[in-house]
Amino acid sequence: MSDLFSIGLSGIRAYQRALSTVSANISNAENPNYVRRDLRLSELSTTASVNPFYTSQINFGGVDIDGVARASDPFLEANVRLTGASLYGAETRARWMGNVETSLNDTDHGVGAKLTKLFAMGEELAGAPFNNILRNQFISDLDAAVTAMNRTANELATLSGQIIGAAEQEVAVFNDALDNLAKTNLALRSTADGSTKQAALLDQRDTALAVITERMDVTISFADKGVANISYDGQSLVNVGQTNALSVSPGGDGSIGLVVGGAAVTAPSRGSLAAMVLSAATNRDRRAELDNLAVLFAADVNGWQAAGETDGGAPGSPLLDATGGAAALVLISTDPADLALAAPSGATNGNIMAFGALRGPAGSEQAWTNIISAQAITTASARNEEAAAMTQHQAAREARDSLSSVNLDREAADLLRFQDAYNASARVIQVARETMQSILAIF
Repeated sequence: MSDLFSIGLSGIRAYQRALSTVSANISNAENPNYVRRDLRLSELSTTASVNPFYTSQINFGGVDIDGVARASDPFLEANVRLTGASLYGAETRARWMGNVETSLNDTDHGVGAKLTKLFAMGEELAGAPFNNILRNQFISDLDAAVTAMNRTANELATLSGQIIGAAEQEVAVFNDALDNLAKTNLALRSTADGSTKQAALLDQRDTALAVITERMDVTISFADKGVANISYDGQSLVNVGQTNALSVSPGGDGSIGLVVGGAAVTAPSRGSLAAMVLSAATNRDRRAELDNLAVLFAADVNGWQAAGETDGGAPGSPLLDATGGAAALVLISTDPADLALAAPSGATNGNIMAFGALRGPAGSEQAWTNIISAQAITTASARNEEAAAMTQHQAAREARDSLSSVNLDREAADLLRFQDAYNASARVIQVARETMQSILAIF
């Protein structure tokens, strides 16, 4: 009779715990960082021997709780982390490349449009070299081109600072995740296997790993109790409960380097930090190209000016100074009388007629077109990569979620099943008690 009581009691305890597990699954159905739990149950066997000369008898003794298990596959989780890093990096790269393209501002107010307008005005001025209105307009258009280069250079410089600031924010999030992982590792080492607490800690561990791998392609090694250690480029970042912080080392030209423990490490190949390192390098290159454009433009204009004469017969003096690059490009003279429109041969429009030759394939206008074309290709490539990474990550998440996410229909079915099992266990105890009372009533 005691066997009936123990069988019923074990069932009540087991299915009460199972109902609690299902309830936890249902309450976390919308939690993206939650992995569905299952309560592992097994047969509880009891052994007894009535005679030392005979083998023991093994009898069914009810239900035993083996612990809580997470519905997780390490290979699916690793694939989600891998594709997530690619997606997060591609999104970051596409966003910053779009910002670079916007800063270049190839619109009616940009460098290209101002250069085109300047050369068009030069052609118009060649037809009426003594027209003061056209001369003033030519100087104004030249100043507008200079101002456009100044503005574009300053916007690209500002963007460099923004990329560095964003990288520092990402590194701060990365280091916080390292600290959280280290604390989780310490808690995991002292937690019993199969416990609800261990399952919750493993969820926290996977969340921290997702944050870390979204930013750079670290190496993850798993140890006993689910502890995760992190390293990168030979440097340990997390070793159980010890962490080694990552930091940003910005270059004077706007580039970005990464440092661990005072030692420089190689640039990552995936993740948002990899995208920021590449974006900073691209923006640095565009700034250098714009500086080269400013130097070329100043050299072309000053060379053209030196080849002519002013109305007074004086050699043309320099109009532009590009000593400090595009940001410091300056128009030296705004006096229309300083324009050397005449040729030394005596033709009053001889030199201004040659101004259009500066538009050739080696000129500043074509150099600007090359800058815009290169950036457009880079931006389009980044956006295509983002679209491909999105598709891959969605497929990886669907494969993982088919195993790990909470299905409310399934949980509802389990809830009914465990409720019936709980009621049946209670009925076993009730029958055992009634049977015992009936036996006692005989006496």
